[in-house]
Formats: sequence, structure tokens, C-alpha cells
Amino acid sequence: MSSGLSRRRGGSKKTDDSNVDDESLENSVNNLSINNSTDKSSNIPSEIRNNNTDNKIGYDPRDDPDLNNNDNSKPFLTLLEEVLLLGLKDKEGYLSFWNDNISYALRGLILIELALRNKIRMVNDPARKRFELSDRLIEVVDSTLTGETLLDEALKIMKNDNENLSVLNWIDLLSGETWNLMKINYQLKQVRERLAKGLVDKGVLKTERKNFLLFDMATHPINDPLPKKLINSRVLNMLTSRNVIFEYNEKYFPSTLNWKYLRTVILVCGCSAANVLENVLVDLNFDLRDQAFIRSDELLSNFSDFPFIDKASTVNFGLNLNSEIDKEVDSHKGFEMNLEVVASVISIFSKMDAII
Repeated sequence: MSSGLSRRRGGSKKTDDSNVDDESLENSVNNLSINNSTDKSSNIPSEIRNNNTDNKIGYDPRDDPDLNNNDNSKPFLTLLEEVLLLGLKDKEGYLSFWNDNISYALRGLILIELALRNKIRMVNDPARKRFELSDRLIEVVDSTLTGETLLDEALKIMKNDNENLSVLNWIDLLSGETWNLMKINYQLKQVRERLAKGLVDKGVLKTERKNFLLFDMATHPINDPLPKKLINSRVLNMLTSRNVIFEYNEKYFPSTLNWKYLRTVILVCGCSAANVLENVLVDLNFDLRDQAFIRSDELLSNFSDFPFIDKASTVNFGLNLNSEIDKEVDSHKGFEMNLEVVASVISIFSKMDAII
């Protein structure tokens, strides 16, 4: 027993030749850990390390909103959101219950937004000119996501369809106005509510719950009044000013925005089709309001065909508009098929009373 005990004790002794003690072994392990962490952190971008996020495993620049919001050529609010915002009651936070047109108009604005972002365009077939604009076929040319939920959902639906359909067909399908059971699932659902929630995320609206007799309903009153004020100003400027001169805002309506004048024309046409234009003109006197409605009808007529009709206003408003639109078109060479989509939707807007 003593010999066995001696062997076990002897085996636990450190030999004189091994210069490794407990302290040196611990230092070696610590140095190895530091080196490994340094090597890993060196692969992380400096802006991430400096923000105390060393524990990130993967990094995608698209996940950083600060890197994505620097492009002032794209709007902060889409045309859909602007039209919805003008239709909402400021304090109550909901749309008129009697407005049946806005849902259909919003689907048309989805196609216009995709066309202006160069995601879709008219099929460039010489035979297309035999058909009306609303019956011409459109195609997807860029399926990369825009970052706007509704636009991306519509883009995916159009991309996954096996055939090219007309502008009118797509608006009907996205609205659920179809008897084709194979494509009934193309309908975009709860568009108004989802747009309102998107405006809440952008800080423009807020969410409240209000009681309506038998049930509670989520409403979205105004949180930041500035965006709606700027949109109202643009519409009034377009409809009641001798020359169209915009009030710019770095966040909501920068001077570097693409298609500033055309977007405002589309905004007016969309408001007219969605029956929310009167909300903007309610404070005008009778004569000026009547002239503003005449001017909106002129815009619907002049921009429902492409090339756009260069026709002077009968009420002498927007005298510089045609020249500004021509400048925007000339600065976007090769965009003609996209603008045909825009004109096609506006032509449908001009016939909304007959369609719905």
C-alpha cells in the first residue's frame, strides 16, 4: 500500500525539466483568448465596434437604417401614404365610412410608385399602340425590394405571375375585383390599415383605441402635423397658383427628389380619384374652390395620355408646369415605357365614376 501511495504521489510531482507552472499556463490561455477575440473583432466594421456591438455575428449594411436613409432622390412618404394622410381626419384618426373610391385608387398608385421606381414598365411592343393605354401589358423589370411593405408585396405577386397583364387587370386583381378563382389570392388585404400602421412607424401618426357603440376600433390621429401641412401646401400650390413653386423640406420633400412636379400632379389626380381632394380645398372661397376643381380635371385630362398633353390652363394656373414636367422627362431618357404606366393609371382615374 505504501509503494502504491508513493507512486501516486510521485506521479503528481512536477518535473524540473517542465518549466510550466499554474501561473504561466493561465497566462498562456488568457493570451490565446485575447488574440482570438482581436482577430474576430478586426473583421467587424469600425462603425459597429465603436457602438459597443462587438457581439454581432453577422453584419448586413441593409440592416442599418442610417445607411439606407441618405438617398434624398426617393420620397420619405409614398404617394399612397400621402393620399391616405389627406383622407384621414386629423383628431379622429379614421377615413370617411362612405368613401368607396379610395381603395381602388390606392391600388392604382401602387403601380405608379413601382413604375417611378423603375420596377415595372409597359411591354415595349410596337403593336401595343393599337390598344388603349389601360389595356396595354406591363412587365416587371427589377424585382429587388423597395423597403415599402405594400409595394414589395405587389411586386412579388406580379413577378410570380406567368403572364403579362394589362394595367386595368392588375388594379382589378390587387383590389379583389375579379371572377378568376385562380388569382383571387392576388388581392392586397387591409391596405388602408397597413398604410396607417406604416405612417405610425414613420412617426407621422399615432395609434389610439376608440369606442364606437358596440365595438372598439384602432384609430390613427395625427402625431406630426408637418407632413400633412406640406402635402396640403403642394396640392394647393398646384391647383391655385399662377406658377408652381414648392416649399421644400429636407426630410419629407427634399429639393433633390426625383419627379417632384410629376409626383405632385399624380398626387392631385390620386386625391381626385380617391374623393379626398375636397378635404384640401375646404377652406377656400367658393370661386377659388371651383377653379381648383376645374384645374384638377385639366390635370386628369392632360396626363392621361403619353406623351403628356402640353395644353395651357383655362384658369391660368400652373403656367410653368408643362415646362418643368418636360425637364423631368428629358432628364430621364429611356423612361418612356414607365411613363406610359403612369399615364395609363391616370386615364383610369379619370373614368373612376364609370368603373366603380
